[in-house]
Amino acid sequence: MSLMTYADAMPWAVSIRDELSAGRMPPWPVDPTSPPIKGGRPINARDLNTIIVWASGGTPEGNTDVKLPAVTFNPQWKLGPPDLAIPMDAEHTVAPGTIEDIFECSLPVNLTGPKWARAADLMPGAASIVRDAVISIENGPVLALWQPGSDTTAAPTGAAFRLAPGSKIHLRIHYKKHFDQEQNAVADKSTIGLYFSDPPPSGRELQSFVIERSGSSFSGTLAESARIVALRPMLDRAYESLNVDAITPSGGHVPLLRLHGPRPQWLQRYWLQDPVNLAGGSEIKVTLTPLSDYSEEPKVTKQVALQMALDYVPQ
Repeated sequence: MSLMTYADAMPWAVSIRDELSAGRMPPWPVDPTSPPIKGGRPINARDLNTIIVWASGGTPEGNTDVKLPAVTFNPQWKLGPPDLAIPMDAEHTVAPGTIEDIFECSLPVNLTGPKWARAADLMPGAASIVRDAVISIENGPVLALWQPGSDTTAAPTGAAFRLAPGSKIHLRIHYKKHFDQEQNAVADKSTIGLYFSDPPPSGRELQSFVIERSGSSFSGTLAESARIVALRPMLDRAYESLNVDAITPSGGHVPLLRLHGPRPQWLQRYWLQDPVNLAGGSEIKVTLTPLSDYSEEPKVTKQVALQMALDYVPQ
């Protein structure tokens, strides 16, 4: 839906109010008690109150004499032009009558020598239907989780993903049409952008430690000492809260992430503002609190296995 004009926004006033009041919007579930996370665009109390009062108080239009400039969509790479652009080999078409679709492909990088990637981004070919994407090294770590409007965050200094000669990029795109496109065929040919950096001084590449769910709380043990730089939950449904903590071999307790109301519709990689060094043998514990009522939650159409991934540099 568009919110560019009063005529666009007014019919959605009740929905906007309800989504804000329930904490489902904006999609930034980092709890204030969490260790600091890079990026994010939480709404402040003043703006929240302004919108709710407007939506509940008759949705006044305001000063109609003020003419706002027209806004045009001008797609740009968030980190500037990439060092390497890799387009999809061919268009993927979402057929008439199909609302949602998943498309996956592997794309060669054609490197003659190793390269170190600090970030990856996506330029959608059909922005109206590209809902989210996962960009990863084939059989390797995730380079980026992409969503419209999300920030593209580069790996911190001293951390990068290693691309070897012969590497391929695996792209997984989730398409979702707007209701007025349902009966149309819509084609997309998106492009991946890679941003390179110098090799990290340590020569060690960013790796991922994935913990699969085995209950409402589950854990895994780090096999080696690591500098944790980011966390990536993959959710099977919405939750009231999600906490991630580390228990060190000496018994120390280190909080890593606190989320309130995380939802599977919004893929996020949470880059720690201050990376955390953990000794090998540290236990990573994930604690989930389910929602008491799922009746207001949208149906999850992409079924995934619940897991927690930690991105780290071996120490």
